[in-house]
Amino acid sequence: MKELTRRTALTAAMALAAAPVGAQAWPSKPSRFLVPYPVGGIVDIVSRSLADPMQADLGQPVVVEPKPGGNSTLATAMIPQAPADGYTWLMATLSHVVVPHLQPVPYDALTDFQPVALVAIATSVAVVNPELPIRTLKDLVEYGKANPGKLNYLNPGNGSSIHLSAELLKNQYKFDMISVPYRGIPPGMTDLLEGRLQVGLLPGPLALQHVMSGKLRALAVLADKRLPTLPDVPTFAEAGFADAQVMSWYVISVRTGTPAAIVDRLHASAMKALQSSDTQGRLTRAGCEVPTPRSPADILTMWRADYARYGKLVKDAGIKGDG
Repeated sequence: MKELTRRTALTAAMALAAAPVGAQAWPSKPSRFLVPYPVGGIVDIVSRSLADPMQADLGQPVVVEPKPGGNSTLATAMIPQAPADGYTWLMATLSHVVVPHLQPVPYDALTDFQPVALVAIATSVAVVNPELPIRTLKDLVEYGKANPGKLNYLNPGNGSSIHLSAELLKNQYKFDMISVPYRGIPPGMTDLLEGRLQVGLLPGPLALQHVMSGKLRALAVLADKRLPTLPDVPTFAEAGFADAQVMSWYVISVRTGTPAAIVDRLHASAMKALQSSDTQGRLTRAGCEVPTPRSPADILTMWRADYARYGKLVKDAGIKGDG
């Protein structure tokens, strides 16, 4: 009997030693959450909104590390260099599939990364100076066609979701609207409010502030549904411009090769965090909406489609990188 007990114990120990990493207790140490943009920006805010409840759920610290630089490539390039053990995360944004079309990058945006969870979609509002005879997106297109050279828009950075949204709208509907580049939205706001710029695509909370004051007029919302704060403003789809929408997404990602059990555990933790009213409130205040859940496989399909779509737009519109 004692010999049988020893054999059983030995067999169990060998099985445990041979078990894959994903099947063992995980996590057993802190995780790094890399953010490709500065502290205090919307990507940082979204990341921290998820990190706090996920830390509580996982039972280990989640350390948010903003590492801006290289047009988001500094932090992104760290993921393929990290072990595929699920302890190094990246908050990937739309730039993840756009920047490789604008500049050389030291990674493959599709094959080097494993998407884990789609956690937020940024909402934007198309606005114009109220002095213009433009009240709808259709009016904007018709005005641009009839008045070449008279419309320009605030471009907060080449390859940004706002830049792509404006260029996709122009590309799809063949009207004239000139890009005026700035280093972010704040430097261009004075020109937009004072009428030196005619058009902007602004984050929901910022747009609301100036629409309510009468300084700007809202035309349509880039979102899956209308904003509760602007219930009379249609979405791009409702306005008949569904083919000109750019969805600005936020996806927690890890290195390709991370065990499926760990990816599934992270996905479940993120989905649990998104059910929290506190997390939802923080995302709403940041100008984001909670998206319909998607599996990691579905997110990868979305990445591939966006990579091809925006690569074609970059080429067709002649978009160049900022650097």
